[in-house]
Amino acid sequence: MKNFTSELSVGAYLKAGANKTVRTLSQLKDLYSNREEVNRILENEDPVLYEVFEMPPSPKETDLLVNITVLHAGVVGEEPFMTKGHFHQDPDTGEVVIGLKGSGILLLQNRKGEIQEFPVEEGKVSYAAGGWGHRVINTGKEDLHFLAISGANMIHDYETAVKLNFKSLPVENKERISANE
Repeated sequence: MKNFTSELSVGAYLKAGANKTVRTLSQLKDLYSNREEVNRILENEDPVLYEVFEMPPSPKETDLLVNITVLHAGVVGEEPFMTKGHFHQDPDTGEVVIGLKGSGILLLQNRKGEIQEFPVEEGKVSYAAGGWGHRVINTGKEDLHFLAISGANMIHDYETAVKLNFKSLPVENKERISANE
């Protein structure tokens, strides 16, 4: 990875050399419980759920992956838009999530099935320790922007997250989340 400096905005991050990855509903349709609603939406459109703007990765153990993610506002049935969710393996490293704009939660689950959640909002730092799968969920009415930082040599383990099937919170739980923060 090259040295860089950037403002914490998507435009500035792209100018600094970030790559863009787009995740759509058709790519993540298995995350959502209401299959009928998924199919209904996909008959008309394939909405973008989130976009990741990441500096080109490095295989060096001493480097970091640094990305800005924009998780759009929206729901599929009663479940808010969410990121794919993953564990880290080999090594099982942690990840820092820093809220830049909007509101949501960092949903965590370890391999024993224990679940925790932490706020993702402007000015708050949340941490997913090694051994905890994590997914970000947009619980607000506007796009959620966050900065994520993890070890560059880690590998995403999506299969374990799928097997454990940790889920988002339904829309009606938004007030509960906000009230506890």
